[in-house]
Amino acid sequence: MASESSKPTTRQKNSPRDYTIALQLENQLVVIIGGGSVARRKLPGLLATGARIRIIDPAPASELPQHPQLTHLKREYQLQDLTSARLIFAATDNPQINQQVAREAATLGILCCRVDNAEDSDFTTPACLLRPPLTISVSSSGTSPAMAAALRDKLDEMIPASWQTATRLVAAIRQKVLTESRQIPYNQQVLLQLIDQGLLALIERSDVKALDLLLCKHFGAGFALKDLSFSLPETDQTRNFGIPEGTP
Repeated sequence: MASESSKPTTRQKNSPRDYTIALQLENQLVVIIGGGSVARRKLPGLLATGARIRIIDPAPASELPQHPQLTHLKREYQLQDLTSARLIFAATDNPQINQQVAREAATLGILCCRVDNAEDSDFTTPACLLRPPLTISVSSSGTSPAMAAALRDKLDEMIPASWQTATRLVAAIRQKVLTESRQIPYNQQVLLQLIDQGLLALIERSDVKALDLLLCKHFGAGFALKDLSFSLPETDQTRNFGIPEGTP
């Protein structure tokens, strides 16, 4: 039997190589070495997580934005810059520096994305469409960021606003079920039944009466919209900002 430390020497062509997760980065330190265009593209998504961002660049091409979560150190990279970081991005225009950052991050056991070389990275960042609480991600494993972004934009056109509202609604139902410890079926099959019976269409029409009937049919009394303290949106909320895939 192979030992746990054994690693395969080959990987089947086109087989999945990534394991997708969603990181909670609030109040965590994210270090970006390099303050160029790649770093700037990453800032909106990183700042939205509540992370603390530290950019190291002695002479960025233009002034970086002012933000309470963002610190800019105008000097050359030093090993100590990686201390206490949760994530690191090696994003300079110098391959030697990016390689150095990636190797020193590995020594410290910190995940690093080298933006000029996906093969030398611990992770890549997918193209993301944000419709809170939904995050829709498309990844090419760093092989074609433009294609990932194109598919993300196509999905933005195809997925209606009702999916975002429906996700918020079923989250409120789940919270009520868990809080009150009711013996009520709440699983994927039930949610699929709601969708099959017109949940999305009713949301799109803002048909509160029909929605109340549908919810009470499945979950019983006490699950009307007003019982859930849930209001349907008055306007289309789907157009949240998208985050492009960032590697390479």
